[in-house]
Amino acid sequence: MKTNIVFKSFGFVLALTAMQANAVIIEGHFTGNIRSFENGTEDGTFAGYWENVSVGSVVTGSFWYDTSKAPANTSLNDYYAEYRSYTDEWMGSNFSVDGKTYYISDHVPLDRYVIKSEGLNLFDLETTPDYPYPARDIFYLFDNISSGGNGGGYKAVGLMVEVSNEDKTLLDGLGIIQEFDWYDIGDPTSYAQAYIDIGSSTSDEMRISNAWVDISEIHVRIKDTTSVAEPSTIYLLILAGLALTARRRLA
Repeated sequence: MKTNIVFKSFGFVLALTAMQANAVIIEGHFTGNIRSFENGTEDGTFAGYWENVSVGSVVTGSFWYDTSKAPANTSLNDYYAEYRSYTDEWMGSNFSVDGKTYYISDHVPLDRYVIKSEGLNLFDLETTPDYPYPARDIFYLFDNISSGGNGGGYKAVGLMVEVSNEDKTLLDGLGIIQEFDWYDIGDPTSYAQAYIDIGSSTSDEMRISNAWVDISEIHVRIKDTTSVAEPSTIYLLILAGLALTARRRLA
């Protein structure tokens, strides 16, 4: 009798172990040109990071996010989804300009008071009396890290990427798993843009740069799918183990 209980419970555990969910890693990359920028004052007191940037300079960037680690959608509207957290755990991004690449997730805080925010907002806007404009899909991603320290110093680096399209073919619903390609074809009903921000301040100097970028093309794809145990499966496995132990004691 004791043996039957053990084998039945072991079979139950095996069945539970087979219950898996797919974690999807999304990656994207874009190319664009600087529309406008700020690089500090001419006297050097506010010297910026970019020495050779001008309007039209090429900017490239990339990002990724892990859908299994992303927070839940907190929006209560059926036309808008918001996946936002104040961590640096499920998203990473970088951009290159003026021959330099800035890795946001690897940004080293100055000292303390670290502020992190990362997220993805999706819009599926239909023309209604309350919204008397053309229907539009919007993909909006942001990744920022900043920190403050003693003496008023700070460091900050961030990237925002936005794509908007009136064709209603940009997004696949409001789910966090998205795949699309967007190209600048001179269509005034759609656009893509990025905003990049860099800054630091110490007792000796202050350096700040930021820029608006017109994106000419952006690609978002599924990079990888990995099987992971669903949280509910993990709990069931624990319960199965406890049940097995209890039955052994009762037997």
